[in-house]
Amino acid sequence: MSLYRAAQYRRLGQTLVLAFAWLLLVRAALVLHSGVLPEIGRMLLSDLAGAAILTGLLALARTLLLRWVLLIGLSGLLMTAAMHLAAHGTYPRLSMVAKSADPVFLASSVLSPHLLLLPVYIGLAWLLLSAYRWLLPIPPRQNSSAALLVVATTLIYLTASHSLTTSRNNVVASMLAQVPGAILAPAGSQIGKEVARNATSDADDDYFQADLANPDVDDPPNVLLIMVEGLSAGYFPSISDYHGLTPAISLPKLEAALDDKGFRLYRNVLSMERQTDRGTFAILCGQYPDFQRLSIKLEDVANGEAFPLCMPELLRAQGYTTAYWQAAPLQYMSKDRFMPRAGFTRVTGADAFDKGGEKAEGWGPPDPVYFADVAQRLRELDRNESRWLVTLLNVGTHHPFNTGGKIAADTTEGSNEASPLPTDPQKARRNAMSVMADELIGFLDAMEQDGVLDNTLVIVTSDESGGFVRQGQDFFPLNGNTGVLAVRPARPEHLQNYADRDRIVAQLDIPLTILDATATAEPGVPMTGRSLLSDGDGAERELMLADTYTGMKFFLRESGSLLACTESLVRCQTWRFTPTRLFGSLAASDQEPFLTLEQRLRLFDESARLPRGPSLDVQ
Repeated sequence: MSLYRAAQYRRLGQTLVLAFAWLLLVRAALVLHSGVLPEIGRMLLSDLAGAAILTGLLALARTLLLRWVLLIGLSGLLMTAAMHLAAHGTYPRLSMVAKSADPVFLASSVLSPHLLLLPVYIGLAWLLLSAYRWLLPIPPRQNSSAALLVVATTLIYLTASHSLTTSRNNVVASMLAQVPGAILAPAGSQIGKEVARNATSDADDDYFQADLANPDVDDPPNVLLIMVEGLSAGYFPSISDYHGLTPAISLPKLEAALDDKGFRLYRNVLSMERQTDRGTFAILCGQYPDFQRLSIKLEDVANGEAFPLCMPELLRAQGYTTAYWQAAPLQYMSKDRFMPRAGFTRVTGADAFDKGGEKAEGWGPPDPVYFADVAQRLRELDRNESRWLVTLLNVGTHHPFNTGGKIAADTTEGSNEASPLPTDPQKARRNAMSVMADELIGFLDAMEQDGVLDNTLVIVTSDESGGFVRQGQDFFPLNGNTGVLAVRPARPEHLQNYADRDRIVAQLDIPLTILDATATAEPGVPMTGRSLLSDGDGAERELMLADTYTGMKFFLRESGSLLACTESLVRCQTWRFTPTRLFGSLAASDQEPFLTLEQRLRLFDESARLPRGPSLDVQ
């Protein structure tokens, strides 16, 4: 080997060591920023792959222009990854770039205190390039070898990982490995649809059942449906203890208050997907949300291109006054147009809280302002209307966790253990959840004292699970699907008619339960789910769900089987669980998938369809 070639290999090796050391420094910054602690062994392997890719990129960036491109790209990547980890526990996905560019999202989440850390990540990127320039001034001349190193490592990383966005992944490698999928996704999706159309499956009907009890109801109640942004059942101590979870947040005060007020808190609740629009669609319309990368179902309804028969419309047709009051701007996710088409006659968002010409900052009013305002509105509505459905959605527990400066009275609430880090990255989230708990308890107390809840079915749930349920979340599926559901019937004695607290329930069950409780269900209602008032007739239930942030899709059999698949549905892992202890008993299994690839493709293709026909009368 020539001396020059030996020097080239030596420089390449030195660059690899430099890149690996730098990525470990970045990893430490991300952990301190987010509080998400990946498993060490797999994290180091992932960072080694990232170092190989970064070595090739550094070797290719031979001109000043390319180095500036690399500097800016790395800075933006690190900042975006840090914010997404802090908010959702995963790295971002390239498919969500367009959604993240929405003006409301930018003004509310990106322009936050987290932005103050941007100079830190710019500094880290500058440090890498400076070290490479001064310690290794002569980059390898073999550009083709550097490019091959990047491509080969990226492809190996892509094929080796079930999910590219979990926290143990390397931020550089995982983002670059998403590029092939982003390019090939349309073709792959089309191929999957063709396979699905030609496939047959006897299991189709089992995943699309609507199970109602159709009880006799003498005095239909009012309905108060409270969706708490990002709440997970794992945050309630009795449930986290039952499943053996290690939550980042604990809400004992809220759990005790719900118990005192006669709520039944369910212990095996499935949130169908991540993101508010997906969860809201399932809760209101009783159909599967979007499981694909882009969320279009709610948008199609808003644009008048699809017309599902949603729960609010059925109640409105029976004389109910239907109201949807959220804290965030209605224009975001097109809720200003969707909610009237879903059957709501009174719809308000952040604009309702504008005072003296001043708009609410960020996502909308903090929870102390929001719950006080909707309490007054609900009192007035109850005085003037005989039957009503009111749906609420707060925003204070959404990143960046604005509480209006309020600090929870019990500052120790929200943590089972002291933070192992010198900083407490989840402090803002915990405080926001604790403030929400205080305000929600006060709101329910006031409504109860004023008699508003005398003949009211109250349901507390969430638009989605925040995902911060346990440390070591890389090892288990369904971490982003640990939903919450608490039910208080209009009359305490009616609670005996509702499903046992250990039954597996899902967001899809909420609208059917409301239809049963109010006697507004129509024969053959086009929904999927099982009312909590139905005993299920002993039939095994099957469900589909997904986590768009990790790119995973799931098939669940109530008897105790879970199929966890990659986004393409090609690779799957079977898991077993005890039906009454779903989240606490999941264990990987060597069993073959209980559905073929053709069946999997067909089921998800079927779940993407929506009724299309004449528009509903929402006058």
